[in-house]
Amino acid sequence: MPVRKRRDRRKQAAGLEEWWDVFETEFDFLGDLPDAGVETDAYGRPDREVARKAWQRLGAEFMRTLQRHPALGPPWALTTFGPP
Repeated sequence: MPVRKRRDRRKQAAGLEEWWDVFETEFDFLGDLPDAGVETDAYGRPDREVARKAWQRLGAEFMRTLQRHPALGPPWALTTFGPP
């Protein structure tokens, strides 16, 4: 009988820290999301629907803590999904 794969209980759902780069730029440059259980493509982009749900859950906190130079323009998630 095959051994059933157990989920690592130490891994929590991806929070704002893991999603930060994606909310800003669309890409997970540091590779935090796969470690938190969120799949990304070869370029570090998560599925858009997964990103949208994360934005709805964490977007307000992201916008409160965002300190961004105006010349950089709005974050990717804000322009893609609208206000949280």
